[in-house]
Amino acid sequence: MKYKKVRFEYYQVVFRKNTDNKTQRDRLFDLVRWINHANRHESYLDRTVDFYTEKARLEEAYYEEDMKYYFLHFVRLGDNIPSKGRLDGKVEPLELEEDEYIGNEVSALYDENHHILMLQRNRSSLGPSGIEYYLNILWNSEEETIYLRPISPKGMFEKATKADQFRKIHMRFADIGTSNVEGDSPVISFVKNIGRYSGVNGEIVISVGRSREKTLDSDTMISTINDIVANQDSGVINKAEVHYKYTDDTAVEIVDLFAKKAHDFHSFPMEKRTTLSHNAIVEEMWNLYHKQNKRMKILEYLAKE
Repeated sequence: MKYKKVRFEYYQVVFRKNTDNKTQRDRLFDLVRWINHANRHESYLDRTVDFYTEKARLEEAYYEEDMKYYFLHFVRLGDNIPSKGRLDGKVEPLELEEDEYIGNEVSALYDENHHILMLQRNRSSLGPSGIEYYLNILWNSEEETIYLRPISPKGMFEKATKADQFRKIHMRFADIGTSNVEGDSPVISFVKNIGRYSGVNGEIVISVGRSREKTLDSDTMISTINDIVANQDSGVINKAEVHYKYTDDTAVEIVDLFAKKAHDFHSFPMEKRTTLSHNAIVEEMWNLYHKQNKRMKILEYLAKE
């Protein structure tokens, strides 16, 4: 069975009045007001707006009583039509009716108590700037503008070094040989030696494979993380993603040490010829945010801002 890896990012929903000066802090925006306003547009057509050369709309927005959160479902409607083909036949264009489009979806969870939006990322659909644009077009206010402010993770390096088990590290390098890097971990030796190829970019992935019991050497991993911290301004290491567990009983966490946005990943099993449903996504969003209590970490990040 194949798996689809999905990224989720965290934002605080805020607004600014058009009369605000630059020193005025953002105000928290009650997205429930927007949801109630959007749901008064009963037809799909009324909720559809132009988005560059395509269309965008809110499919649905609702409060889930059992989960105690709001969920939103957006779609980007495009007319870039793919082709279809058989193994023993020619490839031919996929034909659509005049009013049919190719839909690319994203889902979101909204925590009204803390004005936090957990957003699924889909490169073919609406990103955070596209969602911002759509929120403001439908809100249609001349006095205020809605923004999605990324929530920045704090203390990522320190938390990673406290892990009990390390399962994988993925590093990417750029401008190898143009900057000096210092440290005693194997990654520093790797960067210095790969520079002898006169290459520019490099990438390395080290993991324990499919084993659930093995761990990468903790001392070496902590030394590596510390060296990444010490050399983060060099520009040579531009990606460092660590997969780790705090204890045997906890789930594997993935942290991007250079992340400027708090985020999570989840891999969804995919049957052949199926799409990832909104219901499957929101269920996992609720699991990550509420059941696994990522909410508390996000609130800690906000408290440090």
